[in-house]
Amino acid sequence: MKHIQPLTKKINLVMLLILIPGFSYYAAGQEMFVIPLDDEVYLYHTKQLTTGHGFNVYRRDHAGGDFILLTDDPVKGFERIDELRPALGESYEDVLRYFEVESTGALRMAIRTKPVENLIATALFPAFAKATGRVYIDDTAPMNQEVVYRIEFVNASGIPTGKTLTQSALLRAAELPVPEITGADNQGRQVRIEWHYPRHSDNNPNFVIQFLAFRISQVTGEPEFLTNDVIVRNNVSDSHVFVFESPVINTVEQYQLVAVDFTGRHSEMSELYLFELVDNIPPARINNFSSVITPEQWVDLRWDSHIDPGIIGYKIYRGTNLSVPLDLLTPEPLDAALTFYSDTTVKGGETYFYTITAVNSVGVEGHESEPVMARLLDLKPPNPPKMLSAAYNTETGHVELKWEVDSYTENFESFIIMRRREDTATPAAFSRINQGHLKETFFNDRGEGSQGFIEGGIYRYDVFSSSRAKVFSDTASLTFNIPVVTPPTAPGGLKAINDKGNRVILSWWAASSRNLTQYRVYRKVPGEAEFTALKDLPLETRFYRDEQINHGNTYVYAVSAIDIAGNEGPLSVPDTVFFRNFTPPRMVRNIQAKVMDGGVKITWGEVVADDFAGYAVYRSDIPTGRFIPIHEGLIEDTSFFDDDGTGSHWYRVKAKDTSGNESRPGNPVSPL
Repeated sequence: MKHIQPLTKKINLVMLLILIPGFSYYAAGQEMFVIPLDDEVYLYHTKQLTTGHGFNVYRRDHAGGDFILLTDDPVKGFERIDELRPALGESYEDVLRYFEVESTGALRMAIRTKPVENLIATALFPAFAKATGRVYIDDTAPMNQEVVYRIEFVNASGIPTGKTLTQSALLRAAELPVPEITGADNQGRQVRIEWHYPRHSDNNPNFVIQFLAFRISQVTGEPEFLTNDVIVRNNVSDSHVFVFESPVINTVEQYQLVAVDFTGRHSEMSELYLFELVDNIPPARINNFSSVITPEQWVDLRWDSHIDPGIIGYKIYRGTNLSVPLDLLTPEPLDAALTFYSDTTVKGGETYFYTITAVNSVGVEGHESEPVMARLLDLKPPNPPKMLSAAYNTETGHVELKWEVDSYTENFESFIIMRRREDTATPAAFSRINQGHLKETFFNDRGEGSQGFIEGGIYRYDVFSSSRAKVFSDTASLTFNIPVVTPPTAPGGLKAINDKGNRVILSWWAASSRNLTQYRVYRKVPGEAEFTALKDLPLETRFYRDEQINHGNTYVYAVSAIDIAGNEGPLSVPDTVFFRNFTPPRMVRNIQAKVMDGGVKITWGEVVADDFAGYAVYRSDIPTGRFIPIHEGLIEDTSFFDDDGTGSHWYRVKAKDTSGNESRPGNPVSPL
């Protein structure tokens, strides 16, 4: 039987040395082991020989006897590159694949530089062990007798190097145990075989390195290889597993195993293991599954014929809810030749979902197809809602809707509630606000998204009934105003400006609140605790002229906003203005001065003005000099007596108003 190809997958080589019988001794430090067969003995060593070096073999047959040289010439491996291929013989191509090289030169380099792979190849390929000088076959050994072997290493000149290996052994051939197949299973064509094989030990020695797996050909009746890969023996366990791709399916297969040791010796074939290899891979999903509703309100289902010739039939599933498994509609599979099915057991007004699966000859069911839907009509509308009402819950901010219905028809499915804003420039589209099926005659509307309802907003509600076929009843409608309960914000940017002494003009920014109807203007004078309301103004007016004021006074103004519910917001930030007159009083006329006992008396004509405040008298030593006031405050009368005046003084009189304006000075006068 030809040698098989090596492992195709990378493995941990050091671990493999431990798992392989014999080389586990190497891992423990032993460098020589002996394998006795029926009429010859194989001696292995684990040393890697230098080119030209070799070894002599000696045997001692009796205790105390002498060692006898068994080799006429030292055992050596190949020395020249042209010797390697002939030495490997039929194993040459297998060894190349094992070392993953393509030429003899590359192989020679790998042998020298890969000691671990070198050792494993020694176990896998007997020809390699001979070609590299790692094995000697003693065909003169006294069988069934304990002997001692000694290996003496020599250099290229045949001179001993001083390195020797010694091993005693009882030369009794051990039968190779026969593998025992214990089970098999499969996933489609991928088959998994399990078998039992005893581990190598001192009490039960066997140097099995690999197993060969066979199937009995159904054509020739002869064993044929299941794989060209090496099935390496695992010596740490009695149980072994091998997975392969079967060339056949849906048949009864016969499997056998053979154990192979280092020397290439084969065990007996294992007993035939019969395994029913069925195609347990689910059939592929069916394509182009579709549904059509007939005029009779039945459902016709159609699909493409399955591509797998092993299909024996189809199963159809039906349900009304895809969130739960569908029910089997056809307990017995439909014939594989069919590509249609009519479901006449449906009910009007229902929505059905269907899937289909394929079933193969061993009863394995494939994956369900993509579901298809069939919505059957029931054109009779359900009873409509009536007496629709709405109330606003100020604690929750919800609109509580209620209605009545005379009775629920058999085809009733749900009430549907629609809502839209009515107080926008363009009314919004209706949107459904209840999800799922609503059978109660009440509903709490939480509002628009996360913001809820907008105070003062106007909403329209439509409520109607829906059948399972989505036939709708008449609609109950109402329009509802959301009450305004939050006071408006204060207007901003209030400015009070003195308009040339004629009036005070107020202006402000619009308040940011909705639902406003007007602004209210307030005024007070410094020192007053409370503002006094002056005027309510329409919303579009954000200015005010205050003309009911007096010059010379300071005024404080504020503004508030009022909404449609009469809620008044806080006052704005106040603004203060001093209301002054920019026009001075007229010039004082008819000024006269007269020297009298004790001083000078000055008189003048009266000045009349609404904001008149008083007179100021000025004196100078010369008519063109600097005139200075000669009294404190203002004089309300039209005369003044200057106790310090003399006939040489000159006088002027000016009128003043409450805004601090002074009249133009008249001509100076002196006492007569």
